[in-house]
Amino acid sequence: MKRLTVNAPAHNEQQKADLSSMGGRRPMTNSTVSEQLLHDVQDRTTEMRRWLDTDNNSETLMAHLHDEPVDTKWLRTYQRLSRDLMSAVGNAQEQLPRRR
Repeated sequence: MKRLTVNAPAHNEQQKADLSSMGGRRPMTNSTVSEQLLHDVQDRTTEMRRWLDTDNNSETLMAHLHDEPVDTKWLRTYQRLSRDLMSAVGNAQEQLPRRR
C-alpha cells in the first residue's frame, strides 16, 4: 500500500522558510521535542560512558578528580564531553513544566 503525504501550504514567507528548512515537514510537537531532547541526553551519556570505558580514561578521571595532573588532550576531551552532556540535560530540563 502506497502512503500519501500531504503538506499544508505555507501562508507567509516565514512559514515557507520554516518548512523549507525542515525538508517540507511539519514542526515537531511538544512530545516529539521532549522525546528528542531525552534521546539526546541518552546519546551524550552513552558517548561519555563509552569514552570512559576505553583506554585508561576512568583511571585518569579519578586522578583528575583528586587534583592530580592529567594530559591536556585528555582534559579537553573530558571537558567537551561534559559540556555536551550538561547542555543536553539543560535543554531537556527547559522543556519540563515549571513548578509553582
